[in-house]
Amino acid sequence: MPEYTFVCQRCGEYDTWKSMNSNLQEDTCPECSEVTKRIYKSFRTNQMDSKLYKRINSGMTPKIVKRENLPKSNVKQLNRNKNPMPWTL
Repeated sequence: MPEYTFVCQRCGEYDTWKSMNSNLQEDTCPECSEVTKRIYKSFRTNQMDSKLYKRINSGMTPKIVKRENLPKSNVKQLNRNKNPMPWTL
């Protein structure tokens, strides 16, 4: 079960474990029993392995690759004039 964060107007934020089949937008406060709303936070990266953290962040920036460095295609290049059905390979 994933952990979700909710906010109560009286008590503040709290985290709770909920089933994905339950109502994920509202919950009841464990201290005052009022209806609370879910708030969305990014996942915690401070507890993540530093190598994995760098790999995730480097995946966000596009890499510039020159045409000559692209992998060679293994698809046969067909002459379009000889092939009566150019949509088939």
